[in-house]
Amino acid sequence: MKPTSVNYIPSLTPLRGLAAILVVLFHYDIWLMLRGFPRLINTNYSSIITNGYLSVDFFFILSGFVICHVYGKKLENRTRAVIKKYLWARFTRLYPLHVFIMLLFLLQTIVLFELFPEYALKKWEWSRTMPDFFIHLFFLQTTGIINSPVWNVGAWSIAAEWWTYIFAIGLIPLLNKGKILISIISSILALLGFVFITSQNPHLTLDEFYGLGTLRCVFGFTIGIGVYQAYLILVNKKTIWSKDWLFLVTLLCALSVLHFNMYDVIVIPFFAVFILCASLNKGLPAKLLNSKPLLFLGNISYSVYLIHLWWIYLWLMWLDIYFIPTNPDVIPGLSHRILWLSILLALIIGSSYLTYKYVEISAQKKLRKWRKS
Repeated sequence: MKPTSVNYIPSLTPLRGLAAILVVLFHYDIWLMLRGFPRLINTNYSSIITNGYLSVDFFFILSGFVICHVYGKKLENRTRAVIKKYLWARFTRLYPLHVFIMLLFLLQTIVLFELFPEYALKKWEWSRTMPDFFIHLFFLQTTGIINSPVWNVGAWSIAAEWWTYIFAIGLIPLLNKGKILISIISSILALLGFVFITSQNPHLTLDEFYGLGTLRCVFGFTIGIGVYQAYLILVNKKTIWSKDWLFLVTLLCALSVLHFNMYDVIVIPFFAVFILCASLNKGLPAKLLNSKPLLFLGNISYSVYLIHLWWIYLWLMWLDIYFIPTNPDVIPGLSHRILWLSILLALIIGSSYLTYKYVEISAQKKLRKWRKS
């Protein structure tokens, strides 16, 4: 939905959709590997999909930019009424769909344990306990209470965003001053924060969630606020930042970092510059991003992100119960893997449209209307 009180920046919406699809590919690729099948793309050729988890950091930077754009002025006057309205808007954006998807996961679990109790106990019991369900339901999975991938694993980043939105009540007024020096210092500190997160991972990657999830979000969000300060300075000027070639060069640089599997933190500045270029560009990249298919994908991106693992887990159950037992020596070829992915993408995008229209937007409108009444 387009904001009415601030200028809408349409090119940013499709970026969410593209990043969400990369997360889908990342999770599909991981489970191919964990089931002993060849990956979508051999890492000897490219690590772009393998590093798809970094799309989450792209989301965090983009979120800092957009939230600062929409609420920056409003949060300067931090009255109780302003803060309540801001938090309610963020809550109604995140929570209704999250609850609905968690109930879908609960239904999936009940059906699985009823129909295939032996298999469910062996493969899924550890990841579907009721205490963990409520931890996820109330956005508590990034508090360090749990440290294993359970229920809707990807929802950790939504929990991290929620707590970051609360932290942003103080952070945005502090950094949203249009001062380059403050933006540079805060962005450098955030980058050092990302370095700290990688230091806690034995593989020196940013693929850390749960205990460090909220910190990871805050660091990305902070950089996003800094990018927005640059946007405010450049938005009405003709500079290289709006040029098509710089947009493409920055995109290629970010993809190269992922492709060659470089140190994760290197991609963060390229993500930041790419978002800046996308927000300022009026040329061919902007026209492509604002095509109907990409705008549609961007609009349903939150639904895509939350529901995709439900379908992937259903596919895994089918593999374990039917495909692997009846084809024990078969290694699926590329055509099989692409067919499975195509079916999953169709199901994910189709169901995401429905949840976007009838759950996400519908609940958001009703809850906001209810609060006004």
